[in-house]
Amino acid sequence: MRIFACMASSLDGKIGPAGVDHFVALGSRYDMENLISLRDDADGILFGANTFRTWPKVHRGNDSTRNTHHFIMSRSLDLDFEAELFQYSDIPITIFSGSENTTAKQTLPEHVDIVSIPDQPGQIELILRHVAKCGITSLLVEGGGHILHKFITAQVLEELYLTLVPIVIGDLKAPDLLGGQNLPSPPQFKILNSRQVGNETFLHLGFRYP
Repeated sequence: MRIFACMASSLDGKIGPAGVDHFVALGSRYDMENLISLRDDADGILFGANTFRTWPKVHRGNDSTRNTHHFIMSRSLDLDFEAELFQYSDIPITIFSGSENTTAKQTLPEHVDIVSIPDQPGQIELILRHVAKCGITSLLVEGGGHILHKFITAQVLEELYLTLVPIVIGDLKAPDLLGGQNLPSPPQFKILNSRQVGNETFLHLGFRYP
């Protein structure tokens, strides 16, 4: 399975402003178009509960007819099942509960499954095993930083499409690229491709783990 991620970062490593409960684009319109195009390369898209709350909609690519499998990682299952994402019965959704709890507080749509995979060592490997059973061959990780950190720590993320946006947010409370966490074994990177569009630098990075 190909596992890749796409993120945009400020020069001080932040992926968005602090204290917002809605989507705020850090990059340009071209950066968003780049993300949408990458979604076309994936038959599965995974993101965390905070990312869902800021964008509770379908993560569509350019091909609006594709019913890409959506995967959400959530510790508490505190999700709004009335949100737009859950209103499309043709889009399969799997929620990975970070606890033993698989009982949602609201009525669960029939096309949504909840799988308990507690937040402990080996969690990402178990999640990927389940993702593979769903027939996924290419998984796009869309964040946030806490999720990206988990995939890098588990040494399973193969590629990162990183947009460097020439701004400085300058707020310690703003979310950052790795969720404010350390990496026990930092990887090295190989620049597979790079280009500059306007003031933004687009990097396609390959991971080299210890």
